[in-house]
Amino acid sequence: MTPLEQMIRERIRQQGPLTFRDFMATALYDPEHGYYTTPGNRIGRAGDFYTASSVSNHFGRLLARQVRAAWQSLDQPVDFTVVECGAGTGHLAADLLTELQTSEPSCFRQLRYVICESSAAMRAEQAARLAGISAQVAWSELEALADRPITGLLLSNELVDALPVHRLTYRDGQCLEAFVTVSNKRLQLIWETPTQPEAFADYMTKGALALTQDTQYEVALDAVAWLEKAAAALARGYLVTIDYGGTGEYLSGRPSGSLRCFSHHQLSDDVFANIGRQDITADVNFSALINYGMAFGLQTVQLTRQTDYLIKLGLLDMLQETTLMDDTPESLKSRLALKHFLVPGGFGDRFKVLVQVKGENLPAPLPR
Repeated sequence: MTPLEQMIRERIRQQGPLTFRDFMATALYDPEHGYYTTPGNRIGRAGDFYTASSVSNHFGRLLARQVRAAWQSLDQPVDFTVVECGAGTGHLAADLLTELQTSEPSCFRQLRYVICESSAAMRAEQAARLAGISAQVAWSELEALADRPITGLLLSNELVDALPVHRLTYRDGQCLEAFVTVSNKRLQLIWETPTQPEAFADYMTKGALALTQDTQYEVALDAVAWLEKAAAALARGYLVTIDYGGTGEYLSGRPSGSLRCFSHHQLSDDVFANIGRQDITADVNFSALINYGMAFGLQTVQLTRQTDYLIKLGLLDMLQETTLMDDTPESLKSRLALKHFLVPGGFGDRFKVLVQVKGENLPAPLPR
């Protein structure tokens, strides 16, 4: 039993069953024992899962082209700001900024790069990795940016899937919410009357989730709250959300929902195993982000597969460049990394990219 499981059991003993959302928030973000808040390898071969930026620096290089295109679409503002929410190890920021410094120095000189990161351990790792370009980088809470909203681009890569979710099921014409309790000396799920019926019903509508008997759903109110803060932080510009998931139609009709766990690259559905030491995640409902975004002043200009998005940014050109290189181990590694984004069922196929815009008369931010 992990220290965090002991703490959760004691909390249940004192306060009664927890909503699944509160359990997940504690498992992932408890300040002392949470999965994302404690030091340790999370990403890459030695960790629990891969991200696009951990596979290759090409992902950051391609996103640098998106940043340049946004800067150009905004008429090259002198106060241009890029905000990355949940920057992880800092690899994406480092690759993106390094590429901009080389290929678009005028944009790089005007760029302010702000990282919104809740984990102190991650902030320390980011600072160490970005030390060579620290003059361009600052850290901030997302809420604080609303006081002086930015002109630029706000980016998240595999953040929204890690935000806590409520779990619902539909039985005999009634919605029930998942709670975590202790029974027979074990943590178990029980299904009770929903705590926020109106908010849940609104999410089901905006998330385009169809109710069917004995089907489970994730209701990502934390993702909605994050989206509202992101929209408030953006005065004029673009919000780019990269994650795995789909529309509500795609997510509907799953008996067990989309919730799953990762540990040492092994997939599991046991949310009560090694609490605080495994990742818990759920598919992103892009229908909800699109429809709530409209209420927050965001207009959707693109929802596409990551592969198609990266191709528009020049993925095939970059791959062609590697084929013209000598067949050194480094060149072969680079070529293989790029192909990861094109393989059916791989990163590029499973992930989606949502581009939303705030401000009048802004075109889709595509490279020129």
